[in-house]
Amino acid sequence: MAKPVSFQEDILLLFTERDIHAMSKAFNLASYDDVKTHADAIYDRIRGIGGAVMPPPPPRGEGPWAQANVELFAQWMKDGFQP
Repeated sequence: MAKPVSFQEDILLLFTERDIHAMSKAFNLASYDDVKTHADAIYDRIRGIGGAVMPPPPPRGEGPWAQANVELFAQWMKDGFQP
């Protein structure tokens, strides 16, 4: 059985410094607690639901995420938000 997806080892690495800075007025993407609290909204936005896809495409950002990364985020949620 594969080990559960964790915030520190898997999810945090998906957020760039640019992403963290861009979202800092709303919440901290580098914070496990903040990302867990806002996981549903983050998951929607990385899929382009409820607004423009995040992170935005160049030149404003490095996004959107590859499908594998979107699926990894979903797996983290399914695995119970492991720290």
